[in-house]
Amino acid sequence: MSTFDIPTIDITHTLAPEVDQLPGRCAPYYLASGEGLRYDLDDQLVTVIARPEDTGGQFGAAFVYGGKGASAPFLAHDREHTFLYVFEGQIQLWLPGETQILVQGDSVAVPPGIPYAYRMLAHTNRFLSWTTAGDGHALAAASGSQTQSHVFGGQGSPTRDSELAEQFGVRFLDVEKMDLDNVDRPPLTGVGLPSGVSPFVLKAGEGDRLKSLGQLNTYLTRSRNTESTYFAMHSRGAKSQYIPRHFHRKHTENFFCVEGRILLHANGQQILLTKGDFLHAPAGTIHSFAFESNTTQMLGLLTTGIFEKFFEYMNTPTDDHIHDEGGDMTFPGEGFGRARAELDLEVVGPPPERE
Repeated sequence: MSTFDIPTIDITHTLAPEVDQLPGRCAPYYLASGEGLRYDLDDQLVTVIARPEDTGGQFGAAFVYGGKGASAPFLAHDREHTFLYVFEGQIQLWLPGETQILVQGDSVAVPPGIPYAYRMLAHTNRFLSWTTAGDGHALAAASGSQTQSHVFGGQGSPTRDSELAEQFGVRFLDVEKMDLDNVDRPPLTGVGLPSGVSPFVLKAGEGDRLKSLGQLNTYLTRSRNTESTYFAMHSRGAKSQYIPRHFHRKHTENFFCVEGRILLHANGQQILLTKGDFLHAPAGTIHSFAFESNTTQMLGLLTTGIFEKFFEYMNTPTDDHIHDEGGDMTFPGEGFGRARAELDLEVVGPPPERE
């Protein structure tokens, strides 16, 4: 069994976020878009932005960047849940029994053991690959060629070494039985979250939506879809105030800027996130955030699912697809009190001042 360097909560409080490098231990860190460990792989650039050793074993993550025609055959991750989120381009995705054309803001959840495949259709395509064990990205590092380049187009190495893949809990399926050119599979998912653990696509703007504080918060996955290993939340809103400074003892928060600008305050330091930037805030990180532009979108991935009900306590369900302008960040007293009493939430002070 792997062991990980996980500081105590008190030590984590004191750690300044590392910048543009993976820490090699469970610690707060920030990566600007394009930074991380980069590998050429089948004419795609895989940029690893989180490994199990950086996250206390909770997850791995990478951006996959490629051009028209780049693809992956049917494969299955036997030990981990996979979540994909499209940042750029157009991608055809295959799941058992269906195929979908994905564009920016679309997402995919794939449970362990379920096969999927994709082909990139635009001239430039980029998606986030999030996995609960990091196996798939470790395979990319083992089979790819490390590079200093920030663009795709290197020769790379083939990913289809079955014996190597099996070492990382990944299986390549018989492509003769699952031909990527067979597009006669109707889309079956895309407009709602399933009741349990099953593969599904969610089109941009769909999902369980809640509203308050001048923001629209949308669940892209929920704990019931991921065996409580993580949940994904998309937030949309205008320029906002910081929320109170707080930390968590039992779960990790991870912030991606999808559009606009986000201010993150982490252990006393203010960091500006723009599109594609990432901040990892492990348990014990004292943090807060504010939207810094009037067209901001944020993707949050939280491990585990322990904090999911916070958004229900603080928001009201809605059928709307856009936020209301003019809302402040004054938390509702009843909902905030319930969250502090029941959930993994420790408030340590008022909102920070903008620097």
